[in-house]
Amino acid sequence: MLKKLQQDFYQDILDPNKAKNYLDNANFTGSDLIKIYHNQYFISMTQALASSYSCVKRLVGEEFFNMLAHQFIKKHPSKSASIIDYGHEFSVFIKTNEHCKNMAYLADIAKLENLYECCYFSLNAVFFMQSDYPVVEIWQLNDNSEQLDLSSGKVYLKFYKEGGSVIVEKITKQEFENGKNN
Repeated sequence: MLKKLQQDFYQDILDPNKAKNYLDNANFTGSDLIKIYHNQYFISMTQALASSYSCVKRLVGEEFFNMLAHQFIKKHPSKSASIIDYGHEFSVFIKTNEHCKNMAYLADIAKLENLYECCYFSLNAVFFMQSDYPVVEIWQLNDNSEQLDLSSGKVYLKFYKEGGSVIVEKITKQEFENGKNN
């Protein structure tokens, strides 16, 4: 019975309009309490995504990012007790999201940010990625940056830690192939 109650409660958090009345004789209905928890859950998950994907947020703006985050959270609710584990699928979600079709580079930026964070929290892992866009330059953009040529060619990257810092290094296609095969 407890397991069923927990499952129902979890589903109600994701969709508060279907919430049951969990409390009798209280100032708030169960639906009210679920809506409060629902709102806090979405705020917390959105903040976690914004922290992990700060460049994506900077590129698309807060309103657009929050809309994407809300859609992502509904489709990919957290399955881990650790917030660090949340959002790894965000780049794939962006790649397939209809609102991002005119920003083909955005999924690769999200992938870069995810790999950077994974590398940061790992001990000695090495990660590799390739992109058709100048993702490192996009990632490093600021208000004073020059306009970039998005068609400047494929880039191959290696992520690793040196001391406590994450290093993002441009590598050759051959180094990429060798690294992916090891």
